[in-house]
Amino acid sequence: MTESRISTSSERTTEDHANAPETNNDNNGLATSPLPRTEHKPEMEEDIASRPEIARVLNSDLAINALLSRLKQSLLTCEELTKFVRKKSFLEDVHAQELGKTYKNFFQDSTLTSSLQRSIHGVLDFDGKLAQVKNSYVKALQKMSDELGALLQTITKMRKGLKETSRRLEKEVSEAIHMAEKAKNRYHSLCQDWEKLRMADPSKTKLTLRGSKTTREQEEDLQRKIDSADLDFKQKVDHSASLRNTFFTRERPKIVSELKDLILEIDTAMAIQLQKYTIWTETLILNSGVTVTPFDPSKSMKSVAVSMSNKQDLYDFLNKHNHGSRSNNFINKNLIPVEYRQHPSMSKPNQGRNGFNTLGKQNQAYPSGSSFNPPVNSLPRRMVSTHNESPFESSKNNNQQASPVAGNYNFTSSPSRQTIIRAQMAPVSSASSQQKPVSSMVDVVAGKEDTIGPDGKDFPTLDPGNNTRTTSLTTSMVTSASDRPISHIQSSGTLPPGINKNVKTFGVPLENLMEYEQEMVPAVVRQCIYVVDKHGLDLEGVYRKSANVLEVSRLKEEIDKDPSNISMIVPPKNYTESDIYLAASILKAFFSNLPTPLLPPSMTSDIKTCLSIQEPVTRKNFMHGLIYKLPDSQYWTLRSLIFHLMRVVEHEPSNRMNLKSICIIWGPTIVAPSDTDVNDVNYQIQAMEVLINAATQAFEPE
Repeated sequence: MTESRISTSSERTTEDHANAPETNNDNNGLATSPLPRTEHKPEMEEDIASRPEIARVLNSDLAINALLSRLKQSLLTCEELTKFVRKKSFLEDVHAQELGKTYKNFFQDSTLTSSLQRSIHGVLDFDGKLAQVKNSYVKALQKMSDELGALLQTITKMRKGLKETSRRLEKEVSEAIHMAEKAKNRYHSLCQDWEKLRMADPSKTKLTLRGSKTTREQEEDLQRKIDSADLDFKQKVDHSASLRNTFFTRERPKIVSELKDLILEIDTAMAIQLQKYTIWTETLILNSGVTVTPFDPSKSMKSVAVSMSNKQDLYDFLNKHNHGSRSNNFINKNLIPVEYRQHPSMSKPNQGRNGFNTLGKQNQAYPSGSSFNPPVNSLPRRMVSTHNESPFESSKNNNQQASPVAGNYNFTSSPSRQTIIRAQMAPVSSASSQQKPVSSMVDVVAGKEDTIGPDGKDFPTLDPGNNTRTTSLTTSMVTSASDRPISHIQSSGTLPPGINKNVKTFGVPLENLMEYEQEMVPAVVRQCIYVVDKHGLDLEGVYRKSANVLEVSRLKEEIDKDPSNISMIVPPKNYTESDIYLAASILKAFFSNLPTPLLPPSMTSDIKTCLSIQEPVTRKNFMHGLIYKLPDSQYWTLRSLIFHLMRVVEHEPSNRMNLKSICIIWGPTIVAPSDTDVNDVNYQIQAMEVLINAATQAFEPE
């Protein structure tokens, strides 16, 4: 029966090989290769089974239990393999379906004008072909999963039946032997009683319920019992011996043989399924490769990708404007300048001689050889160059002078962050423009730590946040009509150049704020630092304690609606501690909402290298070099913030904010997380500490 079952399974497996799915020849022309036939060697198997050490185990009492345990191991292996194949078929099916759907949602517009778009469309079409190739692989895996599941269920059921049969037969033999043992004990007990009776006094009688019996009568009764016990003992011994002999000679070898066949059957079936899995996987890879790179190179994915011509696309697009209605848009009528012509009724005979209203005289105020042209747009308040600077350059670079002001205010970048080019334009009139030279209108100061202000006094620092301004930028707390003093950055009814309403402040890159405000440090940062420096340096936990969340959110919304609302950060005359905590929270919120931290993720590897340096001076020099790589907006904003935090640390006895507390609070805010572990806060804290220690070396002191 077992041999017929194994042969039937082998025939079924052979049919599965014959019906294995083949790939679509239209796609790649590659068919699935047949499975290699497993060569069975019955003489080797017989040799193994007939070996004395194996025969000794199979003929012993532990053979059934050992084979049941081995078959259980094979069933567990089959169960795990079935789970894997079922899981993989599900994942591959989902991937094939998503792959076949996703590419259809992109570049499917019928009006693909450029060759680039057509090439992308052609490349994405290969995803659909790959999805078709994978569908056959998914079907094969599903069939393999079903076969393994059926095999597992069948073998499990047969193992259970053989186990119950063996246990039942063993129990019958064991019970027969036990009954024979009991009959033996009863027989021996009666024999011992008979011996005792023979040695007793013959004249002695025994009283019973039926009367007294003589020794002779007792011997006769005992002899009848002994004969009956002897017959029962012999029958039970013969029965147990018969059952045991039948179990050992016929039933147990049969069960052992069936268990051995089941083990070989399930292991052979799994081996064949494993070979099928490898061939299907190999076929999938080969078919995918032939789909992407077929035998005809002109139909490959690479040929589709390189078939574009970007220059021709640009030419075709621009050439369309030479035809049709688009050719009428060559000239924008709104940009045609108005020619100045004085009305004839207002012309005077001596107008050409006095020269004040003639164009020629006006041009004489700016000689043809001069590189200075009259301004068209307003000049930025400050232009600071921070490019091409290294903290390790020789000191001679710090003594270089800035380049002169070029035409149309094109300033040449200086090799040092200390170089400041400041241009101030005086009002140009028809008379003064002829008398003042160009050099008196543009003042260029380079290579100096302090700069000269408009009133002839020196600036105390290079910090844009502390730059001395005109009377519109007051630093004194002048009381206005309300109880709130005028903002530190508030001007007389105007905002810095470039600032308009509905310009967001929070969550905007520093470069955008720098362009809008024409300042190196955002106004909200300068305002918050001013408030904390003025009123909060001695306030306990100034940055550790947070303000009311609703108040912070409301003030952020007001500032985003109108940048002039930055003045609301300034506390009133009768301010409380919550007003100062609000300014500190606004400052933290501004930096935490930046799209990119002040120390961006691109510097993470360099910062880790810096932290790994043990020598303090070298570590500070390395951090100095990293700081000088920052763009202007990040550099000057970081400078203002670091010096402010150092002032907070100086008041540690009163505000209880030491360097460690500042680093814990501000490190995760301005330092990008680690690229290996985003939860590694210690990395950000250490980077913040090194940054503060290197501040006096990396920045110009305030």
